[in-house]
Amino acid sequence: MRQSFAIASFALFLGWPPPSALAQIPQTFTNLQVLPKDIQRPQLVATMRGFAGALGVRCTHCHVGPDNLQGMDFATDEKESKKVARTMLRMVRGINADVVGALPAADPPRQQVTCLTCHRRETKPPRPLPDVLLSTINARGVPAAIEQYQELRAEMLEAGLYDFREPSLNIVATTLREQKKFDDALEVLRLNATMFPKSAMVQIHLGDTAAQKGELPLAESYYERAIEIDPANAFAAKSLETVRARMKKQ
Repeated sequence: MRQSFAIASFALFLGWPPPSALAQIPQTFTNLQVLPKDIQRPQLVATMRGFAGALGVRCTHCHVGPDNLQGMDFATDEKESKKVARTMLRMVRGINADVVGALPAADPPRQQVTCLTCHRRETKPPRPLPDVLLSTINARGVPAAIEQYQELRAEMLEAGLYDFREPSLNIVATTLREQKKFDDALEVLRLNATMFPKSAMVQIHLGDTAAQKGELPLAESYYERAIEIDPANAFAAKSLETVRARMKKQ
């Protein structure tokens, strides 16, 4: 019973169904395969509301009937999405019981996994931002990915669907650098430096990329900038020392 409330708790921002719709929900339930068979009506409604909120859907996503619930067949398994939902519910419970539950006790208690953890109010869980941008780079190039990043950030920064913190673009650039696409990596990192001008780490990534490309004076300037931002950064200092030693040998 407590699990049902835990799964539903993340969607309390949604209102109860209007009285006309709520009246269509039966007092007793059949074909409950995962939820407790003796679950009370308010608890079941709250759980369903939680699922709907987590995926950004309505009752008709899983159940057969009209949006106003008039004549809704809640018991039928006709829709594949309902079968998938049962599988996902078992997975969530398994993770919380077997993985999260097996971790040492913490204060405050460890957060439980919910549908919202992955779905973020989208029917399909959003892909990690670096994966989205790398797909765009492979298909249409870095300028298109930069435009996509800026559009997504403007539209969804507050939504929590994507991680717009500094490491996301660093991950993209690192992947490009590993593919020897140094110019592309530099372009992405310059955007990141614009977004996070006080980050020494972005400057270090820029220096590493320039150094691997063979542009040692440029790498030197980036490492120097990193030290200006963070004078105690030992990694930047060591990288600067290394690139200057390479320059002397040329």
